[in-house]
Amino acid sequence: MRNISTIILRSFLIIGFFYNFAIASVVLTPKQVETLKMVRSIALKYPNKNGETFENTAMAICLSETSAGVFKVGDIGKNPNIFKASLGIMQVRIDTVRFLAKKLNWTKVLNMSDVKLVNKLLSDDKFNVEVAVKYIVWLNDYTKNYFRTVSRYNGGNYNYKYYYKVMNNMQLIKKSIKF
Repeated sequence: MRNISTIILRSFLIIGFFYNFAIASVVLTPKQVETLKMVRSIALKYPNKNGETFENTAMAICLSETSAGVFKVGDIGKNPNIFKASLGIMQVRIDTVRFLAKKLNWTKVLNMSDVKLVNKLLSDDKFNVEVAVKYIVWLNDYTKNYFRTVSRYNGGNYNYKYYYKVMNNMQLIKKSIKF
C-alpha cells in the first residue's frame, strides 16, 4: 500500500512540475499585454457594493475567453446565428447586454438595435470590457460569492473547470505582467 501511495504522490509531483513549467513558458505578446492592461484600467473604475474591484478577475477572464483578444467570436460553430454568439474580447452575448442594461437602466444600450450591439461588441473593445466588468460586478453583488461570480460568467452556477482555468490564468498574468 505504501508503494502505491508513493507512486501516486510522485506522479502528482511530476505532473505538477510539468504543468508549472508549461504555465511559466507561456509568453504573452505585446498586444495581449496591452489588451490586458486596458481591461485592468476599465475594471478599476467599477467597484461592487463593498468597494471591491475585479481587475485581476476581468483580465483572467479575458485571457480565458479570447487569449486576450486573439479570438473575438465564440460559439459560432454551435449556432451560426451571430446574435446568439459570444462576442468581443470578453465574449459577451447580446442577451447578457440586454439583461444588464435593464438591471442598470443603461439607456444608451437599451436604445441600440441588435445589429448595432453586435457591431459595437466586436469593434469597440473598451465598450465590450465595460459591459463585461459591469456584469462581473453585478454577478458578485447578486451572488455574494466569488466562485459563483466566476462560474456564472461562463454560464454555470458551479463551473469548476472554468473557475480553475480563470484562476490559472490569473496566476499566469501575475507572473507575466508588471503593473
